Amino acid sequence: MLLTFQDRLRIPWRGGAKQITLDSVITLVALIATLMMTAISFQFCLFIFSFIPMILMYMKRFCGLIHSKTKFFIVWFFGSCVYLLALFELTVPLLEILPQENISLVVLMTLGFLCLFKAKQRAAIGDLAGLPDVNGGQLENCKGPKDTQVVMFSDRDDSDEGSTDTEIGRLACQLCRKYVPPRTYHCKVCSVCMVRQDHHNVWLNCCIGKSNHRLYLAGCLFTLMALVVFANLSMTAVCRPTPVFTLYGVIVMMPDDCNDIFFQYDIALCFTGSLYALMMATFLTIAILKQICFISFGFSFDEWRRGDHVKRRNCFWNWKAFCLGQ
Repeated sequence: MLLTFQDRLRIPWRGGAKQITLDSVITLVALIATLMMTAISFQFCLFIFSFIPMILMYMKRFCGLIHSKTKFFIVWFFGSCVYLLALFELTVPLLEILPQENISLVVLMTLGFLCLFKAKQRAAIGDLAGLPDVNGGQLENCKGPKDTQVVMFSDRDDSDEGSTDTEIGRLACQLCRKYVPPRTYHCKVCSVCMVRQDHHNVWLNCCIGKSNHRLYLAGCLFTLMALVVFANLSMTAVCRPTPVFTLYGVIVMMPDDCNDIFFQYDIALCFTGSLYALMMATFLTIAILKQICFISFGFSFDEWRRGDHVKRRNCFWNWKAFCLGQ
């Protein structure tokens, strides 16, 4: 009976209905129920928002230790964004939100979704589809002399340290059985090789590398802006706003008096949603600052973690190469 119920859990999608796994439904239900409980009282809000980061960090570390691929984090992340957007459309606009403010939030959130979705799609396609296999005598079809030494590696810790093919021979993954370019690393979670792998992102359930790094960073930036706009508009709608400064004719306001928030449930729901958006924005800001740092120095997060701290040229050249996808 449970298997039949799970098989019939489907949503309309381009090219045919997509099946929804039962664990994804449980994650969504737990997320929505938890966020709605935060609006009951200040004590509930304080306890849950202290509890959520610890649980997520523990599960992230646990999945990293066992190298398990899970949909929990991607369902939690996109479910949180959809929940905040629905909360804004159904509750906050009733509290005097301007149409242009509503449109700006929807556009930023949509751009963030599109960039992150494309980043996940490109990670699934991968960079190594057209490369020759090690078996079958395919070395003659590759560039370089026929007697080129083949250097095998099996995981990220035993991979190339940024040298060229002519220095140590051709690189080949022992698990994928394919010849790979320099700075290619095998991901134990995805079980694929990724060119210039930065890290395995649990929130997107895919690897971030050369093929999708720019889309990932753009998606993080758009999502961060959307979360900040949501938090500001929601808090200034439910709290007493005060003008701070004027930017290109637009008055930017900040919340001033947030007393008596929890006496009305819908207002408390908007307020706690704003706090949750700020918490997500804080973690996104940390991730973006890390990316800016590593891109400026010219190495990836995985290379830094392994101790490969070779600075590649200057900051301007590194950003130019990143933006051009070189």
